[in-house]
Amino acid sequence: MIGGTGPAGQAVAVQFAAIGIDVVIGSRALERAEETVGELARRWDSRSLALSGGTNETTADADLVVVATPWDAALPTVAPLAAQLDGKIVVSMLNAITRLGKEMVPLLPPSGSMAAALARALPGARIVGAFHHLPAGPWSDLDHPLDADVMVCSDDRSAAREVVELIGRLPGLRGIDAGGLSGALAIEALTPTLLEINRRYKTHASLRLTGIDS
Repeated sequence: MIGGTGPAGQAVAVQFAAIGIDVVIGSRALERAEETVGELARRWDSRSLALSGGTNETTADADLVVVATPWDAALPTVAPLAAQLDGKIVVSMLNAITRLGKEMVPLLPPSGSMAAALARALPGARIVGAFHHLPAGPWSDLDHPLDADVMVCSDDRSAAREVVELIGRLPGLRGIDAGGLSGALAIEALTPTLLEINRRYKTHASLRLTGIDS
């Protein structure tokens, strides 16, 4: 988890760790990463979670990498790691959004989406967009799994299939192959709409697609 100390990164980390995957939570500061791991270990002391903390540089040595930084910090963070990430699946869960008055609104990166921006910054990596719409707070609760679909997009078809299968191992989730990386624009832009729905209805809504046989 590059930049995995925030709420979204922590949610992905504990969910992966809960199904037996070794997870490294990365941060610019090793102390912050280790502090986050300690907090999660205390929260879930009844479970054996294979979590460790590291710098973003050491995190990039993992077999599969998820970028969970704030969207505007992603490119400066991953660009120096391009050589380490060459040939690896790199999952972008980034949403370029900002607040306008009381509402959250989408921003349009010059590349069209943050997933496409990562693809430009990491030309040797296998970029996959996923996990954009899951509410971080509820998803971090291992005792109450979400009931949600996760749209996955990538120009690397084998990488997309691998991530879809991985998502299918997580409780309550189903991975949906949403096609190529061009679809990331619409997927990312939908996130602020869901945030607004959740604000208005005081809930933590997630997406479920109908008519697809699982």
